[in-house]
Amino acid sequence: MSFQIQKVILALGDYMGATCHACIGGTNVRNEMQKLQAEAPHIVVGTPGRVFDMLNRRYLSPKWIKMFVLDEADEMLSRGFKDQIYEIFQKLSTNIQVK
Repeated sequence: MSFQIQKVILALGDYMGATCHACIGGTNVRNEMQKLQAEAPHIVVGTPGRVFDMLNRRYLSPKWIKMFVLDEADEMLSRGFKDQIYEIFQKLSTNIQVK
Protein backbone atom coordinates (compact mmCIF):
# COMPACT_ATOMS: atom_id res chain seq x y z
CA MET A 1 0.00 0.00 0.00
CA SER A 2 2.86 2.42 0.75
CA PHE A 3 4.17 2.08 -2.80
CA GLN A 4 0.70 2.84 -4.20
CA ILE A 5 0.42 5.97 -2.07
CA GLN A 6 3.94 7.02 -3.05
CA LYS A 7 3.08 6.61 -6.73
CA VAL A 8 0.05 8.91 -6.42
CA ILE A 9 1.99 11.50 -4.42
CA LEU A 10 4.83 11.48 -6.94
CA ALA A 11 2.36 12.03 -9.79
CA LEU A 12 0.82 14.99 -7.96
CA GLY A 13 4.23 16.17 -6.80
CA ASP A 14 5.38 16.60 -10.39
CA TYR A 15 3.01 19.56 -10.63
CA MET A 16 3.78 20.95 -7.19
CA GLY A 17 7.51 20.32 -6.88
CA ALA A 18 6.98 17.96 -3.93
CA THR A 19 9.16 14.91 -3.43
CA CYS A 20 8.17 11.66 -1.75
CA HIS A 21 10.05 8.69 -0.31
CA ALA A 22 8.68 5.30 0.77
CA CYS A 23 10.08 3.83 4.02
CA ILE A 24 9.10 0.20 3.83
CA GLY A 25 10.20 -2.78 5.86
CA GLY A 26 11.93 -5.57 4.00
CA THR A 27 14.09 -3.18 1.98
CA ASN A 28 17.77 -2.44 2.52
CA VAL A 29 18.15 -0.26 5.63
CA ARG A 30 21.45 1.28 4.54
CA ASN A 31 19.99 2.32 1.17
CA GLU A 32 17.00 3.76 3.01
CA MET A 33 19.23 5.88 5.24
CA GLN A 34 21.30 7.12 2.30
CA LYS A 35 18.21 8.09 0.30
CA LEU A 36 16.61 9.95 3.20
CA GLN A 37 19.83 11.83 3.86
CA ALA A 38 20.45 12.70 0.20
CA GLU A 39 16.89 13.47 -0.90
CA ALA A 40 15.35 15.18 2.17
CA PRO A 41 11.84 14.44 0.83
CA HIS A 42 8.83 16.64 1.52
CA ILE A 43 6.60 13.60 2.12
CA VAL A 44 7.46 10.22 3.60
CA VAL A 45 5.07 7.27 3.40
CA GLY A 46 5.84 3.96 4.99
CA THR A 47 5.16 1.06 7.24
CA PRO A 48 5.03 1.79 10.98
CA GLY A 49 8.07 -0.35 11.78
CA ARG A 50 10.37 1.26 9.23
CA VAL A 51 9.19 4.79 9.98
CA PHE A 52 9.83 4.17 13.69
CA ASP A 53 13.26 2.71 12.87
CA MET A 54 14.22 5.77 10.80
CA LEU A 55 13.03 8.06 13.62
CA ASN A 56 15.16 6.10 16.11
CA ARG A 57 18.19 6.26 13.85
CA ARG A 58 17.56 10.00 13.40
CA TYR A 59 17.22 9.78 9.63
CA LEU A 60 13.73 11.18 10.08
CA SER A 61 13.51 14.14 12.42
CA PRO A 62 10.31 14.68 14.42
CA LYS A 63 10.85 18.45 14.36
CA TRP A 64 10.22 18.51 10.59
CA ILE A 65 7.08 16.35 10.69
CA LYS A 66 4.02 18.58 10.36
CA MET A 67 1.34 15.96 9.72
CA PHE A 68 0.97 12.27 10.53
CA VAL A 69 -1.62 10.38 8.47
CA LEU A 70 -2.76 6.86 9.32
CA ASP A 71 -4.31 5.35 6.21
CA GLU A 72 -6.28 2.17 6.87
CA ALA A 73 -5.72 2.69 10.60
CA ASP A 74 -8.21 0.01 11.61
CA GLU A 75 -6.40 -2.56 9.48
CA MET A 76 -2.97 -1.57 10.82
CA LEU A 77 -4.17 -1.78 14.41
CA SER A 78 -5.69 -5.22 13.81
CA ARG A 79 -2.46 -6.44 12.19
CA GLY A 80 -0.40 -5.78 15.31
CA PHE A 81 1.05 -2.35 14.56
CA LYS A 82 -0.57 -0.73 17.62
CA ASP A 83 2.63 -0.60 19.70
CA GLN A 84 4.73 0.72 16.81
CA ILE A 85 2.19 3.43 16.02
CA TYR A 86 2.08 4.43 19.69
CA GLU A 87 5.90 4.62 19.78
CA ILE A 88 5.87 6.87 16.70
CA PHE A 89 3.34 9.18 18.40
CA GLN A 90 5.60 9.36 21.45
CA LYS A 91 8.40 10.78 19.27
CA LEU A 92 6.28 13.42 17.52
CA SER A 93 5.76 16.96 18.76
CA THR A 94 2.45 17.79 20.38
CA ASN A 95 1.46 20.37 17.76
CA ILE A 96 1.37 18.15 14.67
CA GLN A 97 -1.80 17.37 12.76
CA VAL A 98 -3.01 13.78 12.93
CA LYS A 99 -5.38 12.54 10.24
